[in-house]
Amino acid sequence: MTRSRGDARTAPGTRSGRWPAIAVVLLIGVAGCGGEPAPPAVTSTPPAFPSIIEPPLKTAYSATVQTVVDVRTVRLSDGEEVRVKGLAVPDACWTEASTTFAKTMLLEKPVERTPDGEPVVSLRLADGTDYALLAVEMGMARNENPDDRVMKEAEASATSKRLGQWGPPCVAPSTTAAPAPTAPAASTPAAPQAPKPVTGCSVAYVVTHTWPGGFRTDVTLRNTGAAEINGWTLQWTFAGTQTVSEMWNATPKQSGRDISATAVPYNVAIPAGESLLLGFTASGASTTPRAFTLNGHACSLA
Repeated sequence: MTRSRGDARTAPGTRSGRWPAIAVVLLIGVAGCGGEPAPPAVTSTPPAFPSIIEPPLKTAYSATVQTVVDVRTVRLSDGEEVRVKGLAVPDACWTEASTTFAKTMLLEKPVERTPDGEPVVSLRLADGTDYALLAVEMGMARNENPDDRVMKEAEASATSKRLGQWGPPCVAPSTTAAPAPTAPAASTPAAPQAPKPVTGCSVAYVVTHTWPGGFRTDVTLRNTGAAEINGWTLQWTFAGTQTVSEMWNATPKQSGRDISATAVPYNVAIPAGESLLLGFTASGASTTPRAFTLNGHACSLA
């Protein structure tokens, strides 16, 4: 059979059939470029970018407190002196008491300091408690950060409960002051009066933190009687083998299961209607004692 002219131009495998395709490629290569070589074809594989290396996150740095300068300034085991973030300078009437509190809570104790390498830091105790928050909650120092909601609430709570520097001797008792006594006519000095017995008290015992093998407790002691208490010892008995390891705002004494917490010089007096907060850490299970006595007087449980 004889092929037609049209069949010869389009037959596959013939030289004449390849010319149109070659011409199209050449036109694409030079179109709009004035004869310049065509740019390389874009492939579907995206270009490789260098990987971004994130800076390492700051982690807590463990240390031991070697020196307590005051309630918000300590020197750590690496020799660095740091200031605790969030704590303002305490009032002059409470400087000694707040330093005593800081020594009880921090001296020779392990802490976590964060962030690392900065002179103003946060400190966490071994049980995870934020030291600054605890100090403000107990009225040992004011909050210096007006934008910190949690610290503001802690200061408001200490103020309402008249704890630490929000109570005596920094703030006068809320009761009306009695008139000054009239001097006796006789020159013989009056005999000293014996301390009045406790007529009423209440105790609120709250376990605030627990961890394997230990716990931390806040004890709020309130004078519900009609007269000021001057000199006090709070006593209770543990249900198990709990052992007090440290106590603040009171001096501890333990004999077996029996515990005594005695006033320290700055809180020896509890005005009528006023309360104070003491606390301790202990080993063992966190069971609540069933009874408390203050100077031998049975207290109610709040």
